[in-house]
Amino acid sequence: MKWILVSGPPGAGKSTLANVLAHALGTAVIDKDCIDEPFSPDDRGPSYTKNIEPKVLTAIFSLCERNFSNGVSLIVDLPWTHILIASPNWKSRVLEISDKFDCDLKVIELCIEEDLLKERIQKRGLARDKNKLSAEGWEKFKATDHIDQTIDLPCLQLDAGLELTEKIKRALEYIKS
Repeated sequence: MKWILVSGPPGAGKSTLANVLAHALGTAVIDKDCIDEPFSPDDRGPSYTKNIEPKVLTAIFSLCERNFSNGVSLIVDLPWTHILIASPNWKSRVLEISDKFDCDLKVIELCIEEDLLKERIQKRGLARDKNKLSAEGWEKFKATDHIDQTIDLPCLQLDAGLELTEKIKRALEYIKS
């Protein structure tokens, strides 16, 4: 059974890559944004991080365990780097679940240049990104989301600026290795 974590900062293309990979592999996807939106559509600030995000992550891990207990491989799309740096206990949880269900854990980290990231966030035009795009907000976002750091797990690092077909090719080779 495979457990594929697709990581990277908001706007790096995690959801696009995760969905194409899910189709190619015939796996299910758990997308953190789908769970977040009903509870906090416009806010990803300190209140969200303290009060909502831990509950969302707990729910995601519960969904993963439920699916793994039924033999279902998963792709989980969320900004793992930010979460694992801010709260290292989640890394332990990933490893525990992976061991418990004997998952073939594969981590894909989308790395992106700051200018391209800002351009993508501006283009997508989501209300929750408004604060990030101010000068002060951008600096805070870069620091709190650790956009220049990589995940603390063995992973495939992919340049988010590559063509989608090339990212898919490299990701599939890695997943199947």
